[in-house]
This record gives sequence, C-alpha cells and structure tokens, in this order.
Amino acid sequence: MLMTRDEAKILIDKILSYSKADECNVSIGASDIANNRFANNSITTTGESKAMAITISSTKGTKTGTIATNETSDAALKAAVAKSEELASYAPPDPEYIEPIGPQKYPEIPGAFDPGTADAGQKEMNAGVGPAIAECAKKGLTSAGYVEREADALAIGNKRGNFGYAMQTNVNYSVTVRTPDGTGSGWARADGTRMSEVDFSAAGRYAIDKAVMSQKPRRLEPGKYTVVLEHAAVQEMVPQVFGAFNARNAEEGRSYLSKKGGGTRVGEKLFSEKITARSDPFDPRNPSLPWSGNVATQLSGVGQFFFGGGGGGGASFLPSQKMSWIENGVVKSLAYNRYWAMKKGVPPTPNPGQGLILEGEDHSVEDLIKSTERGLLVTHFFYIRFVNPQTIQLTGLTRDGLFMIENGKVAYPVMNFRWNESPAVVLANVEMLSRPKRIGNSILPAMKVRDFNFSSLSDAV
Repeated sequence: MLMTRDEAKILIDKILSYSKADECNVSIGASDIANNRFANNSITTTGESKAMAITISSTKGTKTGTIATNETSDAALKAAVAKSEELASYAPPDPEYIEPIGPQKYPEIPGAFDPGTADAGQKEMNAGVGPAIAECAKKGLTSAGYVEREADALAIGNKRGNFGYAMQTNVNYSVTVRTPDGTGSGWARADGTRMSEVDFSAAGRYAIDKAVMSQKPRRLEPGKYTVVLEHAAVQEMVPQVFGAFNARNAEEGRSYLSKKGGGTRVGEKLFSEKITARSDPFDPRNPSLPWSGNVATQLSGVGQFFFGGGGGGGASFLPSQKMSWIENGVVKSLAYNRYWAMKKGVPPTPNPGQGLILEGEDHSVEDLIKSTERGLLVTHFFYIRFVNPQTIQLTGLTRDGLFMIENGKVAYPVMNFRWNESPAVVLANVEMLSRPKRIGNSILPAMKVRDFNFSSLSDAV
C-alpha cells in the first residue's frame, strides 16, 4: 500500500516540527516496483521492491545542508533534521540563493495513476512477455527483455506552508530478438501509464520481424543519407535539443540558442516549419506531475532532487503548466528557473522535458518509407554521447535493424553505422512526419530527414 495523502502530510508536518533552521524543505518519494527479466527464451528473474526516500533540506541564512534517509522513527527523523542543520552550518553561502516557494495550488492530473497497474504482479507481466518468448522458441530465435511497472506516491512540503501530493504509475517494456547465425537483431519498446496501454504482443512481433529481416547485412559506404527515423530513434536523439532551451545558458552565450554578439535566438526560425513542440503535463497519453521537477523515490536517485531554494533557484515545485517551445520551426520560449527569472524580471517557467510533445502529420511509418526513393530506415540508436554542446553535436550507433530503402520499399539490411549529427540539424532537415505516439516519457512522431551524417561503419550487430 502506497503512502496516502494524509499519511504524507502527517509525516512532513512531523519532520518540519523538528526544524530549528530558518527554512526547511521536505520531499518524500515512495515507490512499489515489480519487474520481470527474460533471456534465452526463459524467465530468468522476477522481483518486487518497495522503497522510500525522505530528503530534508535545511537553510541558515543562505547556507543549505541536505540529507536523505529512509528511516521514519521519531528518533531517526529528529537526527536527520539535526544533521541537515549541521551540514548547513558547514556549507558556503550561496550567492544565488532564493527563498523557498510559499503555498501553491497544484492542479489535478487526470489519469496519472491506475490502481490496476499498481497491483499488477508477475502474473500480468508473464502474460505480457509470454507470446514473444513462445514465438521465438517456435521459430528458432532467441529473445531477451525486461518489463517493469512502477507505482509512486510523492509529496513535498516546507516551513512556508507549501504542500503537494501526487500518485503516478508507469510501465516500460523492451524486447531484443537475435537470429541463430548471430547476424540478425531486432528490438522494440512499449510504454504506458497503465498496463492495458502496453501492447506486448505487437512489440514482440515487431522485434521478431526486424531480427529476421536484418540477417546478413550488406556493407554500405558512410556518408549523408536520407533517413526514416522510427519513433524510438527519434526519442533517443531528438529531445536532447531541448537541453539548449535553458534561458541562462542562452543569454550567457553558452548554448546553441545564443545569438552572436549577445541575446538569444528566440523568435528565429531555426527548424523545419513542420516542427511544433510543446509541453503538456495534462495530456492523457502521458500525464505528468502537478509540479515541475522530480522527487527521488529511491535513495540512489536523491541526487536528482533539489528545492527551489539555493543551488540556482530552480523552478522546481511550481505548479505544472503548458508551454510552447517551437511553433512552425520558430523558437517561442526558453526555460527560466526561479533565480534567473527573478534576475531578469520575468515569470519562472518549467523545463521542456515534462510532458514533451512534438506534433506530427497524418502519415504512418510505411508512408514515410513509400515516399523515399533512396535512404535508410533506422530502428533505434545506441550509446549516444555529446561531442559539442554549442552545436548540440552528438555521436552514437545504429542498432538492431538498419535497412536500405529503394523506390519506396525496404530493400535489404545494411551494416550498422556510427553517426555524428546534431538533433537541431535533424529538426531543420525534416521532410515528413508520422502520427505521434508515446515513447519513453514523450509523445513523438517518426521522421523522414534528409542529409543525416553517418561517419563510419560499425561491426556491431
């Protein structure tokens, strides 16, 4: 049973009552995670874990100390609060300190939590992965994969009277299929807020078909090609462009969106007019949290957490809102954290990552392929790393199915490539989009893109 709203409020109020610091902020993340791992066409691991992370941040003047614990006894909580206050006394003053937020009115996010998914266990997950395993065994293929369902209860509060509570569920599934000769590999993923939204069978069939089709790939020379990036490939690469939508980095000349000589490139048409991107935490296809920013649900993730106090005065825990980032290729907005917004005299805004949506067109992936005279079909990318933050230049590898397209049809598999490309260039060179769908934590279309730069061959399958 996850922590209820009343239980979270009682616990946070108790922790705050122990505080002697000028400011005290508390976040609680409780998670219930069940997973199922399979390999060589057999279930190998099943597990379930319940975890809680309580993060306490105390501030004296502009000096802040933070500590995390998962103990809830009165003695342990008192000790944790005292330790955070001791750490604050050792910390250096924060020149960019900004006071924590006061009481907020957080919106309801319909559909973010599904009780049936929170209760789902091995029976439901085994039923999901079973068809892919059986089909692979029947065809002499080898499958491996992972499915995880997570249910979270999250709460925040501080001495200024702010309190927020939210629940959410998520399901993530991925499957890899290999052929007996070791030359063919297919992969697929599926995500959803609830178990019933995840089409396990379709993902399994997709990975199987890709594996069979990709056997004995031909060698192709590196260079620039028109590509059809399937939804997963788009998700793995393109959203990284929104790391440049940080107002401070842009205004200080440290980003792709910095204008030469000063200022930002807001208002400039930098991308294809087909590109419109926005954030909508309320979209039922991918509902997000009622506030901006994350709350760690496990102690290992506490580093993700920060309050709207020191450390750059993040926009965290302000109520979620819809934002428009790109309209018809024109940059419309940048993200301002609380400190930078105060310094510039503008309202703070959330980052693009929460509820990101790239609009698409009314086409299927098959339509994108049919429209391509000569190009490459990319299943997904792997091992992506930054090369140059100023241009958002990335490098990575194709994986689990790369195919030549000739005269509107998939003609034959080709060997994988290493690529060097910027997602900003990808968005500028878009020629056609598919209908968008949820993939990862975003809603994105597949893309047909010209002049994608493949730099060298890779022997990896």
